[in-house]
Amino acid sequence: MPAMSVGGLASGLDTNSIIAQLTALEQAKVSREVQKKESAQSTLDKFKELETRLGNLQMKAKSLELPKDFNMFKALSNYDDRATISGGEGATAGQYEIVVHQLATTQKVASNSFDAVNKSMATCIGMTDSATISLSTNIAAQKTDPTKKTVDIIINASDTLKDIVNKINAAEGAGVKASIMSMSNGENRIVLTAVDTGTNGFSITEDDTGGMSLLSSLGIIDDSKQMAAFGNALTIKGGGPATEDSLFTDLNTVLNKNTFESPNSGNLTGDKIGIKTVSGWVAFNLFDGGGARKIGDVLNEINSTLGFSGDEGFTLNSSGEIVLKGDWAANSHFDDPGFNLADIKIQMGTFDGTDFTNVKKDAGSLANRNVFTNIINEGQNAFYTLNGMSISSQSNSDDKTIMGTTFTLKKADKDITIKLSLEPDMSALADKISGFVEEFNALLKFIDENSKASIKEETDKETGKKTSKRVIGAFTGDSGISGLRDNLRRMLSSTINEITGVLNNGYSTVYSAASHLGILTNREGYFDVDKEKLTKALNGDFEGVRKLFTSGGFSDTAGFSVGRFGKDAETGVYRYDSSTSEWFLNNSTDPLQGTWVGNSIFTTKNGLSIEIPDGFSGTAQVSFVRGIAGQISNFVEKAKSGYYSEQSGRFVDGFFKQSKDTYQKRIDEIQKRVDQLQMRVDNYNNRLVKQFSTLERSMSNLQAQSANMMSALGGISRR
Repeated sequence: MPAMSVGGLASGLDTNSIIAQLTALEQAKVSREVQKKESAQSTLDKFKELETRLGNLQMKAKSLELPKDFNMFKALSNYDDRATISGGEGATAGQYEIVVHQLATTQKVASNSFDAVNKSMATCIGMTDSATISLSTNIAAQKTDPTKKTVDIIINASDTLKDIVNKINAAEGAGVKASIMSMSNGENRIVLTAVDTGTNGFSITEDDTGGMSLLSSLGIIDDSKQMAAFGNALTIKGGGPATEDSLFTDLNTVLNKNTFESPNSGNLTGDKIGIKTVSGWVAFNLFDGGGARKIGDVLNEINSTLGFSGDEGFTLNSSGEIVLKGDWAANSHFDDPGFNLADIKIQMGTFDGTDFTNVKKDAGSLANRNVFTNIINEGQNAFYTLNGMSISSQSNSDDKTIMGTTFTLKKADKDITIKLSLEPDMSALADKISGFVEEFNALLKFIDENSKASIKEETDKETGKKTSKRVIGAFTGDSGISGLRDNLRRMLSSTINEITGVLNNGYSTVYSAASHLGILTNREGYFDVDKEKLTKALNGDFEGVRKLFTSGGFSDTAGFSVGRFGKDAETGVYRYDSSTSEWFLNNSTDPLQGTWVGNSIFTTKNGLSIEIPDGFSGTAQVSFVRGIAGQISNFVEKAKSGYYSEQSGRFVDGFFKQSKDTYQKRIDEIQKRVDQLQMRVDNYNNRLVKQFSTLERSMSNLQAQSANMMSALGGISRR
């Protein structure tokens, strides 16, 4: 409100007080609206807190939503400083004995030496244009995006050694990190270190658009030489990589055994090793008159026969991989334009003179590798025995040998046998489920506390009189939130029909509802967990309990499986009839709409993919189930991001957005009323000030006129 000047000098009235009191009566209307706005804002704040709490519940639900989330194990090792074990998706209980022969190491190389780190490439190596460098991606990046094999950086002539290092380190997903090694004698080198261990290390290539080889000029790679390596390492019985001094009978061919057959005496017709060339296989004996031959001797014979000399040809590296060095494209055995590097094969086993009819050892595929000029550390693979079987791994964490199980190697010691075991940890899983229920209860309590109305007593400070006031919660009377609460309770307490057996879909468990596990409603309306009963259920029917909570599919016919599914995918029993290639849901006779990928994968319009085995004929059923955690997670996801409504044929905003929009609209409307009322109050105040000011001026004029008249009358009487 505008400030008022002191009034009442003429009238004798306290006009400022009168104006203030009259204005205050009108301002009270504004205050009431402001209180409504503050209440609405408080409700919106509570709703945002509800959204956060629902997000927390969804996180707990997501941790139980997929079958793999139930793979919890107790991992034991008698030498956990040497090796450990862990279980993930697809893991099964097991006991293992391992001996670590060699740890995987990281590839590390250096550039040539330069006298300064801040000189440009134009100054250091005479670079005149830019060059594009391609770096291989690391394993983590490849898991995120399997199609992305390389990441590119551009090196300019003005870049320094520091700039190159910074650009390499800024390349997201690159399989190499860079640093600068500065020595006290003034030498400065770029050092490249692989992100991942093993012989694959990292690769680096360039598009030398500048008319020169940047990598060669820096001394990082030797582009005058070529090298490629076969991916399958040769291991020996008892563990470890093969060397060139190893005999072929030392090799592990299967299950820590050597199955190579030696020739009959004087008749060298036993197993052979062969190299596939342009003209076919060239085979060599694994045995001679004195018995099994050394691997190195046979490789030398192969190189001599194929015309390789010097340091060119086939050798064995420290990880037991067969390596090919030299310009093989110029070799007459490999120089056909239609014959690629990947066509060169090395196999061992029974050879019939034309082909291998019984391959007992395959060296794998041949792939290019860089020839680095200055090698600080050569990347090598890890080697260990697993229950006597010889294993090679690119990493010290091997998650490929046993499905779902990871062996982490920490220290090599051929004389120590490490005993590892993996056992289902039902107690930890019961704790995980209990934590989910606790989060569920916390959410319900939050809703209840903010939905109830209470009576609050207040005491007047002046009179001491007590009055009662009804205080409502932020969510009192909100049918949307009470409906959300009821839906969540129903999901936790209802029966999952698809696993009861009543649908005759090939699966049944007694644990088709949370109450059967000991998750029961207490007097307050929340849920208690009988931990002992829950653990007993997990031990008694693990798969049944898992299906009760998770989202996934199962079939009454081998080969059928559920793949991807979205938030709109419908649960139920899907029936397939190969005679019409049609799918039906539950008891409907209307074929489902969807798309096919070939004849093997059908995806419904709601985003559920089902795989069909090749050549299937007949009828089959596939059940898609959303268990307790799956339902709650999906429900919250729809509430957050919305969903497609079949009834309306359009996308519907989620509950959160709709509610927040409603609350915000209410706040905005109240604010609009506040602004309008405040404007009226200000105008009213201005009118009062103007009216009383006019009154004061009028009375002042009257008083002046009266004084003048009395003065004139006094003058007349004196005369």
